[in-house]
Amino acid sequence: MEFDETVAALRTELAACTRASSADDIPWNWVATAMARLLSEHGSGVSRTVLLSELEIQWYQLSMGEVLQIETLRTVAPFFNRSVKPPPATVFGLRIDGMQTISGTGIWLWRVSGAPEPLDAGGTKGSEGFRRKQSADMQVDAFVHQRYYPMIEANEFGGFFGRMRTLLATNLWMADRGGGAGGQPVHTLLPTTMLAFELRIRDDPNLPESLRAHTDEPLLHNVFGVRYAGGRFVRSGDPVFNADQLWCKVEFISEPETKWRNQQLVSYRFIEGVLEHEDPPAMVTINLWGEDVAIARLFKSGYYIGLLCPVVKPRTPGATVVAEYGDLTITFVTCSIRRQSEPAASQFSIAQNESGFLDYRRYAHRVQLCQCRKDMINLTLVARIVAVSDNLPYTDSDGTLDRYAVRIDDGSAVCDMTLWGELGRQAAGMLPGQLVLLFSLDTSEENGDVVLNGSVETGTQIYNISEMTSIPMSSALRSYSFLAALPPAANRYARVCIVAVEPVGEHIRDVRDRLAATALVHTACRRNVLRRDRPQFNGILEGPTDGFDFSCPSCSIDSLPNEDVTPVFAIRARIDDGTASLVVQVTPAAAADILRVSPSQLLELPDRREQQGVLTRPRGREVVVSITTFSEPLSIEREVRIDAVCESGDVGMPSASI
Repeated sequence: MEFDETVAALRTELAACTRASSADDIPWNWVATAMARLLSEHGSGVSRTVLLSELEIQWYQLSMGEVLQIETLRTVAPFFNRSVKPPPATVFGLRIDGMQTISGTGIWLWRVSGAPEPLDAGGTKGSEGFRRKQSADMQVDAFVHQRYYPMIEANEFGGFFGRMRTLLATNLWMADRGGGAGGQPVHTLLPTTMLAFELRIRDDPNLPESLRAHTDEPLLHNVFGVRYAGGRFVRSGDPVFNADQLWCKVEFISEPETKWRNQQLVSYRFIEGVLEHEDPPAMVTINLWGEDVAIARLFKSGYYIGLLCPVVKPRTPGATVVAEYGDLTITFVTCSIRRQSEPAASQFSIAQNESGFLDYRRYAHRVQLCQCRKDMINLTLVARIVAVSDNLPYTDSDGTLDRYAVRIDDGSAVCDMTLWGELGRQAAGMLPGQLVLLFSLDTSEENGDVVLNGSVETGTQIYNISEMTSIPMSSALRSYSFLAALPPAANRYARVCIVAVEPVGEHIRDVRDRLAATALVHTACRRNVLRRDRPQFNGILEGPTDGFDFSCPSCSIDSLPNEDVTPVFAIRARIDDGTASLVVQVTPAAAADILRVSPSQLLELPDRREQQGVLTRPRGREVVVSITTFSEPLSIEREVRIDAVCESGDVGMPSASI
């Protein structure tokens, strides 16, 4: 059974387990990537039941917003889940349903619940709206941070917390504050300043009628001196509230980084925005330091944010405003002003991010190469390797970065891919015909052609399906093919008998190799090395390996440390399954499994006879192999290669629990 067929079957079974309306509710790329990750982590094999169970758990976590922060969670239910707790990075949308002090103290509590989306607040329709409405019924107490006490007590904010007030919050933790009847816990959210109060605008075309009597125009004028008119915020006069304030439209949010500040290395992010109510509009940079960087999770490009009591640095007229989130800063946000025709992204449409790129993270179906266009991100593809280039280093003013070109084919089209840095060095060891899963790629256009791009920094991952030993060992995840019926280009699994093993070492090898059964390679790229003094030399060394200087033309490295050079097996085998007998190539890793020794162990044997015995012992052994058929570039001859192998007696053996 091909990998994509296995993914399709598991996707259908997972939909039944999770009671999804159809398999399309679970994105194909998520199932494929999660399955590949699990199989790569458990080389001894995984039963279908265990694999499906683990996928079900992970899908539940994902649907609760625990693994990927896809959207704001508008329910407090995850805090009461006994097995899976929400991570601090989760963003929650909450509604303040009530407010009181703990008896005999001056400690304020909010009674909060999950806040419906603004579009759902006036009455929801359909099953999704019903789910949101139901989840909002669960309530929990929350300690109010002392930073917000003046808002509760000041006349300027009178009634602010009693008008269906909603907020966005992150860095939330729940604890038992004690004092419950009969010793029962009193679950309460701990105080946080990583929150922003949502403000509503009467002119928002998407605002439900039930909320139009509870909008915040007075507060916007009194605190920030702005009003919403003609699709933008304009100045409404001088603010009444006597404090530093800032109201801006978010244009850009930086990624987290670390910087030195006050002789300490701390987290840092910045937000760039525009004060569109000023004449002329001015730019603003808001610096976030330390724990305050978390508040950036609440915002997106296009949101309006208001800061009360920020630390604003002096500026000259026309210069960029520079502000910092301070110890007294209170945050407000307006994020629901949208065009009525703006579509919502789902698995059945392609989301478009703020930069205009098409985001395929949640797309339901498998994407093929023939569908690729420029400006696509978060692509997951399954394809076969056609060829991998040597290193093509890219140099600019910032330095030199390794770069590898990879050509892939998925049956619908052939496409070139650029892999950078560490990911490129990983790809250098991939062989023609191997089936790989590529996670989190993006596309660009070069000379009119679409090119795929990936790097570790952008989250790209490569899973070599052909080399996974867990699939041959897991009988429920694949089927057998006959050698006589192998297609010209495919990845299959076969149960075969080893007839013979012979050496094919045609490159530099250790002086102790008396059979030409090994070759010396660069550990990073697994490609053959050269002698610096004799680049054309192919044969046995005249002395120990550490007595020579090597280079790696594939990686463009002129001088390799000896510890970066290692021996690998170079053999081929004749196999037979009763329908055909074939001579096949064998990858170094599969060769070690067939011979049951490492290259170093072979080289330690003192004479040729003992080394020959290692190659003789596998004869007659029955094994299950991952077998690849392919044609080398510019060749029409079919090649056959074993990429992974396991003993036939090990198939279906219980695996370690996940």
